[in-house]
Amino acid sequence: MQQPEIIIAADNPVSRSRMARVLADKARSVECTGSAACLMDSLLRGGPFIVILGDGLEEGLSVVQLVTLLKSCNPRATIILAADDVSPTEEVKVRQQGLFFRTTCPVNALGWEELQLAVECACKKVLQGTMPVHVH
Repeated sequence: MQQPEIIIAADNPVSRSRMARVLADKARSVECTGSAACLMDSLLRGGPFIVILGDGLEEGLSVVQLVTLLKSCNPRATIILAADDVSPTEEVKVRQQGLFFRTTCPVNALGWEELQLAVECACKKVLQGTMPVHVH
């Protein structure tokens, strides 16, 4: 059974490193990037990925454009949106594309706990999807 890899994608390097430290024990590995191009390159490798998508990336794509691109690179990627500036219209559109969970950028203990719980649930979902099914 293959553990998922977490990719933290956010423009803010401080936010990325904090998330990486908090989530380090939740997956096989944690990778960080501030670039949509690097994120897409990682997703094209095809493994079980959980993407934590923060506020913006250096290319300036909207969250809707970004989720569309990510899902086209790897439809099995589990995406958690941890961003503050998302309009209700954008949120509806990304949920329709298969967003796993939506939260704000964590700033207090409750926010960090919510993100950790979302990642734990995503890991379970990914692991259940990769387990062989035995029919008797």
